[in-house]
Amino acid sequence: MVSIKYEPIHVLFDSFTVKWTWKESELAKFRKMWNDGDHIQDIAKAFNTNKRSIALVVMEQAELGEIKPRAGGLFGN
Repeated sequence: MVSIKYEPIHVLFDSFTVKWTWKESELAKFRKMWNDGDHIQDIAKAFNTNKRSIALVVMEQAELGEIKPRAGGLFGN
């Protein structure tokens, strides 16, 4: 009989609050704020969420080609 060794797994962001769903109108507003150079904290406040959620939407929108790198990087002006 072959013994199977089970290893614990770690689920990323499992214990953090993250805004996972975005309406198209929210994404449009996010992209405008991003392009205007708004600070990540101000963007988070506008969506009643946290910087972690904004960082994730930045990564997703950048991968899709919807936003480009900006002056000030992730944090903005």
